[in-house]
Amino acid sequence: MVWQTFTLIFITAVVSGGLTALFFHWRTIRRIRQVSFLLKKLAMGDLEQSLQNFNLGDGDELGQLRHAVNQLAAELRSIIQRISAERNTMATLLQKMTDGIISTDADGMVTGINDAARQILALPPDFQPEGRTFMQVVRDYEMNTLLHNTLETGQEQVQLLEIGLHRPQLQVKITPIEEEWGRGGEAGERSQGRSVLVVLQDLTELSRLERVRRDFVANISHELRTPLASIKLMTETLYAVLEDDPQAARDFLDRIDTEIDSLTQLVRELLELSRIESGQVKLNLRATDLRQVVEQSAERLRAQAQRHGLQLVTATGGEDSFPLALADPERVSQVLINLIHNAIKFTSYGGRITLIVEKFRLSPNENPKSAHTEGDKLLLRVCDTGVGIPPEDLNRVFERFYKVDKARTGAEAGTGLGLAIAKHIIHAHGGEIWAESEFGYGSTFSFTIPVFAIP
Repeated sequence: MVWQTFTLIFITAVVSGGLTALFFHWRTIRRIRQVSFLLKKLAMGDLEQSLQNFNLGDGDELGQLRHAVNQLAAELRSIIQRISAERNTMATLLQKMTDGIISTDADGMVTGINDAARQILALPPDFQPEGRTFMQVVRDYEMNTLLHNTLETGQEQVQLLEIGLHRPQLQVKITPIEEEWGRGGEAGERSQGRSVLVVLQDLTELSRLERVRRDFVANISHELRTPLASIKLMTETLYAVLEDDPQAARDFLDRIDTEIDSLTQLVRELLELSRIESGQVKLNLRATDLRQVVEQSAERLRAQAQRHGLQLVTATGGEDSFPLALADPERVSQVLINLIHNAIKFTSYGGRITLIVEKFRLSPNENPKSAHTEGDKLLLRVCDTGVGIPPEDLNRVFERFYKVDKARTGAEAGTGLGLAIAKHIIHAHGGEIWAESEFGYGSTFSFTIPVFAIP
């Protein structure tokens, strides 16, 4: 009986111990699986998971493991958020840059491109450069050769190229980027690769401005050299004839005075053009009756036209409802006087000059020369029956210092700045100016001024 009791107690103790051990084993396995589940989630990028809601205890090793894993998840979230913010900032900076940026891998496949590069290379909106070869994207053999030289040699390449149909001038800078990554095996064993960063700087506008600057210096030097050389020659001659031939001396003095007047006009027009281009000249815009401006401008030069045997007539219309213009009357008069003066100079004896002002609605379909200006305008025209302008010169007459060949027009050329000044004045008003001509039969200079809008 006693052995039976001991046996029952022993069996009960063994079963109870086994059940207790099994319970703690199952509980431990469950807690370990919860930790394993969280670590798998973290490995998959789900950083929002944590062990806060799991009952792992606080005093044992698994409780400490829970704190360590939760801290690891928080640190990973912070690092990923910081990297993501920096990446977004860098992506925004690259997209907002005016220089084109293209990145490629070690095989020359494009991995990234910004908007500026797409615009410089004139890529279609639906074209996807990523995953294509560099040659397929840039479509330029010279640039592609530079890229492969960088990939092969690891040396930075910089060169000025002209690409595309419009031949924009680009400074291409190709920089290698060395990369390292682990490849398994022994600790510290690394593998190297080379990606490339291509920077495209569009220098077309800078080149144009530099060419304009050089042309300006050359033109002003030429314009000053001729009268200065004449004055120097006439001064030396004047010394020689001053005592022996007083009449010749007076003739030379008159010619010197004429050359000085020409120089004075050139300097004055240069200063005027410089002030207008730099925005220092402020227009006094107000409601203006352009018919009166035309009549007054014509009256100022009527006597000069008559001396050249020319008719100067105006056609301004007589309706009372003729709209007012938003203009600076003094500046518009300056443009008209310049155009009338040119017409007088290039029209032969017995010719006719007509000034016209009329209502005109300007739109891209009606006048391609002024396609970017729309709305109600007033149109002013200065028409003459003069020698006209050769076709090859017609599109350049508004350039600074540009002069039509005197041998072909038979007229004395001016400084070449008057029409450039007129163009800037009209553009400042928000209008357009252009010339039409049939060589040998006359020219028409037209410009538009906005209509004054009654508030």
